[in-house]
This record gives sequence, C-alpha cells and structure tokens, in this order.
Amino acid sequence: MKGKTYLLLTVLLCLNGCVSVPQGLEKERFSITQYRAISPQDLNCRCQSVRLGGKIMSFEVLPNKTKIEVLSLPVSDYSGEPLVESQSDGRFIAYLNGFIDPENLKDRYITLGGQIIGKQQGNIEQANYTYPVIQIEKYRLWRLTKSYYYPTDDWDDWGFWGWPHRPWYREPEIRYYLN
Repeated sequence: MKGKTYLLLTVLLCLNGCVSVPQGLEKERFSITQYRAISPQDLNCRCQSVRLGGKIMSFEVLPNKTKIEVLSLPVSDYSGEPLVESQSDGRFIAYLNGFIDPENLKDRYITLGGQIIGKQQGNIEQANYTYPVIQIEKYRLWRLTKSYYYPTDDWDDWGFWGWPHRPWYREPEIRYYLN
C-alpha cells in the first residue's frame, strides 16, 4: 500500500506541471472571471477586463475581424479550460481582430480574455436576448475528445478472477476532455 501511495504522489507531482493555464489567460489578470458576475453597469462603462469561456455556437467572418457567438461555460481555475459538463449561464459575442478560418472554429471550445465593449441585441430562436460584447485580446481554442475507460473491479484487487479489467464483462465508460 505504501508503494502505491508514493507512486500516486509522484504521478500527481509530474502532472501538476502539465496542467497550467494558457499564458495570458491567468485568472488574476482579469477583474471578471464568471459570466454571471457581469452587471449592466459593466456593459456601459467599457472598463472591465474579463476571462470567459465556452462552446462556439456560431461565427461570422467580417472585414478585418471575426465575430464569434459563445455559449458561456464556467472556466477551470487550474487549466483554463471551459468545464464541458457544467450548465451554461448565458451567451456572449466576442470580436477578434483579423481573420480566423471558419473551419478552425467548427465544433470547438474557447477560453478568451479581453475587454467588455458594450452590448448587442439579438435573438436566440424566438426570444430576444442582450449579449455582452467582448473585444478579444488573448484566446485559446480547445477540441473536445473522448476516450474509453474500463473501470477496475474492486473485488479483484488480488487477481482471483484473472485479468482485472475484464472488458468482456463490463461496458466501458466514456470520458470527455478538452485538449
């Protein structure tokens, strides 16, 4: 048991260096780090820096900039990734100076940092909606991937039943993660 504990601690220390927030998107650099913390006064003052993230719902290439509509998701403090399994708390529009190929934005997630520059009226299906508008300064795109995992059998730690994973006995679990 002692050997397993040391192995686990070693792995965790090694992985700690692998999981870090993308440079320029550290939580401490921004005054607002949650969508629900944006107030109506923030939309008018154009003085707040924000770090938000979520799933890219739509995009439009405009002259000299790209417009992105994002379904807001909470962002992890440790990795800077949007938390895929969380519930959304709204939507926002973000503008990026320059051109991004639309193929690079399909089915992607984003973490961005920038300034609130106002609000924009729009529709989500039949409902009227007021979008916060953000001018992007830094961003990181994420791709959703999945892996299959066979959980170990807690009753078979001693190897009584042969190979402990027995994939023919159990269904695999599917894990989703961003990279």
